[in-house]
Amino acid sequence: MKKILAVILMVSAMAFAGSAAESKSMGIGGWLQAGNPGEHAGLDLQMRQAPNITLDIYLHFYFSNGDNSLGGYFGYYWNYILTGVPGDVGRMGFYVGPVGGLGWWDEDIGGGWDESGISIRVGVVGGYQWEFPVIPLQLYLELNPVGEFHYFWWEDDHNHDDSDTDWELPDFYFRIGLRFWF
Repeated sequence: MKKILAVILMVSAMAFAGSAAESKSMGIGGWLQAGNPGEHAGLDLQMRQAPNITLDIYLHFYFSNGDNSLGGYFGYYWNYILTGVPGDVGRMGFYVGPVGGLGWWDEDIGGGWDESGISIRVGVVGGYQWEFPVIPLQLYLELNPVGEFHYFWWEDDHNHDDSDTDWELPDFYFRIGLRFWF
């Protein structure tokens, strides 16, 4: 029943929201990602600061039996809308900009050991976006090459602690997402 209500709510919101995303100032959506086993999916909020500048705030969360992670990231994007694309197919373009944020994970690695950590991420995002012509919906594909500093620690059942740091340079994530603009 909850799924049916969610679909009815989404269809109603799209029907009353207007026709195109370009005149809207805020987009909310979700994404799926490849490249990091702890970041499979998340939510994002994108706000237009100017016609070709957007601020993106995105969150990831993953809570499973023995494998948990949470993170928050910010991106500042310059958008380049393609000219010459007929209006009846929507707006298409590319975007690029810096991104940074913090993440946390906690994983049961077996044998009575837990691994936990904090990561600091800095990188660049580049992507392709397509705003649908009739409904205020945007599909996007992006590549996110980043550098990550990890501070992680292990703890066994007897409270023996050990910690370490490492860098991942570069690390690549591929994300596909959908945003609803209002």
